[in-house]
Order: sequence, then structure tokens, then C-alpha cells
Amino acid sequence: MFEISDEYTPLFEELRRRNVDQTRYYEVKGDIMYPSVTSVISFISRKKFADWRARVGEVEANRKTKRATTRGTNLHSLFEVFLQNGDFKTTKEYDIPLINLMFNSAKRQLTDRIGTIYQQETTMSSDRLCLAGTVDLICEFDGELSVVDFKTSEKEKPEAWLEDYFVQLSAYWAMFAERTGVVPKKLVVFLVAENGDVQIVERTNIMNYLTILNDYVNQFIRYRDGNPKRNQ
Repeated sequence: MFEISDEYTPLFEELRRRNVDQTRYYEVKGDIMYPSVTSVISFISRKKFADWRARVGEVEANRKTKRATTRGTNLHSLFEVFLQNGDFKTTKEYDIPLINLMFNSAKRQLTDRIGTIYQQETTMSSDRLCLAGTVDLICEFDGELSVVDFKTSEKEKPEAWLEDYFVQLSAYWAMFAERTGVVPKKLVVFLVAENGDVQIVERTNIMNYLTILNDYVNQFIRYRDGNPKRNQ
């Protein structure tokens, strides 16, 4: 059984999501909306993604994208029930062979390394960054307060390919610290591959990722505010 604490829960409220010009925003205060950190990072990665689609072809790109999205959503849902001490074996996701394999491969790592859980699937925002998002998990990981993001993949990835995941995590780190005054010690990417391999990578050089994040946000804002089509 996981220990779940509501110590910081009253400090966060559910933020409504809105899609504007194919970008996800969160309503934070009245008419004020902040872009989601995932949308900002997707904007930065748009050329790389377009090049990949051109290389593999539209049909294959659409197939892979749908598979990855479905796989990620299903495993996230199963992890969420499990970490809430729910009856995960009765979920529809548990009956999907691939998801069952991936979940059971990761289960031991989740059980052994996650301690007290403070936030799970929590919407949060930062007035300093002018960003919002939904964090997967803030918990004790190997005894240290950590911001954790769950990822799935066909296979393990070179660590260099994980860098934008840590940029994303640094945003949640800042949002949590800004609201609570409590500073998590590390960022954790918890990636599960289709063959059951579990890849866990940690970073503590958080300020470096925040610097990158600020650059990403500035690029996004310059493009958004300078795009005449958006302002029509």
C-alpha cells in the first residue's frame, strides 16, 4: 500500500483546459490563460517532428503516433489506479496484453522506490513562468522528494533523447515550489518500453533545465504574439 498525503492538496485547484489555435491553455485567473508546458515543448520540437514524419511517411507516422498515444494513456491510467491503492486488476487497461506486460515489468520498481505520494495528476501553474500543466507524480522517490514523469516507448532511449522530458519536469518543479515553498530534490523520468525494460533516469541540475525552459517559453511567445493569423 502506498502512503498518500494531502498536505499540499488544498494549495492546488483544478484548472480548466482550453484549446486555442491547436495549443492547450489552462485558465488560471478569470480570463487569464497560461499555455501548457507540453504545448510549448511541442512547439519547440515541431521541426524535428515534421522531419520525422517526412522521413517515415504519413501513413507510418500516423500509425506510430496513434500507437504511442494509446499506449501512454493506457499505462498512465493503470499506474494512476495502482498508486491510489485501487483495484487495478479490474481495469480494462490491465486486460490489454501489452499494457499488462509493461505494467507488471514496472510494478516492482514502483513498489520498491516510491514512498509517500503528495500529488498525482494535479493541475498547477506558475505566475513566474506564465505556464501551467498537469504533473504525473510528486512523491518520495528513493527517500527524496521528487517530480516524476511516466513515459512509454517502443524501446529504451539514449539519455540524450530525454533532455526535453527534464525541461518539462523542471516546470512542474517550479510550479510546486512556487505554490508550496517546498523544493523537490530531483527530477525523475520513469520510462517503460514495450518489451518490459524499465529505464529510470534522474537529474538534480534543475536550474540548468529551467534556463532552457525560459528560452523555450520566450521563443513560443515571440512566435505566438508575432503570428498575424493568430491575431486576426
